[in-house]
Amino acid sequence: MMQALADVGPYKPFRPSSLKWNRSIDEYSDTAVITIPAVCHLGKDYNYNLVDTSAQFKEGMKVQIMAGYDGNLPVRFVGFIKRINYTVPVQLECEGYAYQMRKKLGITASFRKGTKLKEIIAFLIAGTDIKLSDQIPDVTVESPVYFQNASGIQAMDLIKDKMLLTIYFNWNVLYVGLRETEVKNRVRFRLGWNVVKDNELKFSEREFSDVRIVLQGKEKDGSVRQAVKDSKYTDTKLKKIRVLFEEKFMNQIAADYKKTLTNMGYEGSITAFMIPYAEPGMAAVIEDNRYPERNGTYFIEAVDGSFDTRGGRQRIKIGNVLNG
Repeated sequence: MMQALADVGPYKPFRPSSLKWNRSIDEYSDTAVITIPAVCHLGKDYNYNLVDTSAQFKEGMKVQIMAGYDGNLPVRFVGFIKRINYTVPVQLECEGYAYQMRKKLGITASFRKGTKLKEIIAFLIAGTDIKLSDQIPDVTVESPVYFQNASGIQAMDLIKDKMLLTIYFNWNVLYVGLRETEVKNRVRFRLGWNVVKDNELKFSEREFSDVRIVLQGKEKDGSVRQAVKDSKYTDTKLKKIRVLFEEKFMNQIAADYKKTLTNMGYEGSITAFMIPYAEPGMAAVIEDNRYPERNGTYFIEAVDGSFDTRGGRQRIKIGNVLNG
């Protein structure tokens, strides 16, 4: 039997009318929506009197969502109430641990050339419940980094857009680095068996190395430093980077970016049941008995989940093919 529960603040657990959640390695802000009747029972064993639901909650309350089958309820989302929609039924808009970074304001600091990337990230999360992933690369920045009266979200945007690094949360653990460093467990999906819909899944036969990546940034003296992920083809993509790194890591960033442009194999999304549990950063082993030559292992970029009276589903967006 399919089940879903939500913990919100002191109310643990209760059954919502519906749930939606979204997690992605391309969006460091995990999101969820919990829908609850405007008047309902809340509390352990549901023996309390009927209450005005919206009056029981407030922004910033801790949230946890669980959903699955027959008492096996994996955690699907952890975060905080970001906004309460006083509608009928009531909707609680929630955000993951990026919520705590959103509340950090007035960040002003400068880091000189040679500072460890981990040191910069540790400074940014100070005063929050966020922890650093032990997979963050041990590299130094090769140009100064400045934050002037920035919010935590603006600081994270700089890391994503100017350093060209992947940044996302695994609950309260923040990862910053190359896109596939944190590949976790593998989950198997067989088309036509534990996959409900595969009409958004397309097979691409593009050549894997049909583009030349040039990663380019300026030194303090105005000279240009660049990293090149080369190929025999003439199609060139120029990507600007504002914060320079050591040469080896620059080359890895260029190779990382190339993977997102030149995938060969399946691309798109599949819609599956709630089991097997999937989350961004895992590897999806996709099997198709009709076309066994297309079988492969793919990086999971995002998972959208939903649950209501009709049941639950997870929509899994896959990225490039993984080796092995």
